[in-house]
Amino acid sequence: MKAQLKENNLSVESKKEPLNTTKNMPIRPNIDNLIKRIIVEKRKESRRYFLVFTFVSLVAASIIVFSFLN
Repeated sequence: MKAQLKENNLSVESKKEPLNTTKNMPIRPNIDNLIKRIIVEKRKESRRYFLVFTFVSLVAASIIVFSFLN
């Protein structure tokens, strides 16, 4: 009976430890996703600059037009 208990203990211990003891590799970022994100950010930035330039140009043009009318 003692032999059976020892065998059971060994089987319980072997179940606790995983068979594969490989190290988990960190997940690498997907390069395509990063490139797409950079492109989208650049588009947003260029749109913002275009809108600011258009707004400033319209304000300057309206000031010039109103100054000639008065």
